[in-house]
Amino acid sequence: MDDIIEDLIAIIQREIDAFDELLDTLREKQRAIVEGEVGRLNSSVRNETRVTSETRQLEAERIERSKELARELNLVGRAGVSPKLSEIIEVVEEKYAERLSEQRELLRSLIHKVQYVNKSNQFLLDYSIKFVEQNIELLLGAAEKGKTVYAKDGKVAHASKKKYLDRCV
Repeated sequence: MDDIIEDLIAIIQREIDAFDELLDTLREKQRAIVEGEVGRLNSSVRNETRVTSETRQLEAERIERSKELARELNLVGRAGVSPKLSEIIEVVEEKYAERLSEQRELLRSLIHKVQYVNKSNQFLLDYSIKFVEQNIELLLGAAEKGKTVYAKDGKVAHASKKKYLDRCV
């Protein structure tokens, strides 16, 4: 049983490390959004996807190890449901309980921070999209409504001509 608990502790530590990396990635993504660095933003998104996949895998490992430990400890729960970490902490030896409690709090804190930065990033992206949409609307709408539109050379263009923006991907 000690081996299972040690494995669980190691898995949770790897999970903490992954969430710490995810938090760093999200902060880098935030800087890229604010600075308008599309290349860095794309790189951050790729890294975020990789780390998120890793956290899902580690979560699955943690759940499986928790179920295995629950069977060893005769923890009775709902069929097929992994016991909560707090339930495991209550019944394991003190030396393991203390370490698991610390890890649990650290993991919860990291998850909260990840959620906060993720929400901030979503707000920034939504704001950026609205900003771009409003600028496009101004450019296209001015030509359609007969308002003054300026050509590349700075001269007034004919308002009756519609202007279209090329979209580069």
